[in-house]
Amino acid sequence: MKSAIRISLALGAGLVASAGLAQTMGPVTGDVSEGAQLYYDHGCYQCHGYFGYGRQDLNNTGSPFLINEDVFRSFLRARADVAPLLPSTSMPNYPANSLTDEMVQDIYAYIRSMPSNRPETASVPTLQAILRSGERPYRP
Repeated sequence: MKSAIRISLALGAGLVASAGLAQTMGPVTGDVSEGAQLYYDHGCYQCHGYFGYGRQDLNNTGSPFLINEDVFRSFLRARADVAPLLPSTSMPNYPANSLTDEMVQDIYAYIRSMPSNRPETASVPTLQAILRSGERPYRP
C-alpha cells in the first residue's frame, strides 16, 4: 500500500511539474551507451522507434514521465505494481527484477540523448513512394 502511495505521489509530482510553461529537466546520471543497448534489448524501439520517433514518440512530447529519473522510474514501476489502475497505456511492465534502478537510469540517459527533431523525409524518394503505395487499395 505504501508503495502504491509513493508511486502515485511521484506520478502526481510529474504531472504538476509538467503543468508549467517551461519544464526544467532533471539531471542525467546514467550511461548513454549502456542505455542504448538496453533500449534495443528490451524492445523499446518497437513502439518508440530507433531515435525516439515511432508509434509512441518520446521526443518533444512534453511527457511528465520524462521530467527526471525518479518520475521515469516510478512510471515504469507503476506499470508493474498498479497496472490495473493505468489501463490507458499499453506500456509493458518493468518491475525492479526486470530493470534495476541503474538500468532505468541508463535507459533514461539514452532517451534524453536522442535528437529533439524529426529527420526530414520529404526529400527521400523511396520513402515517399512507399507511403504513396500504402495509400492505394490492395489488389491481389
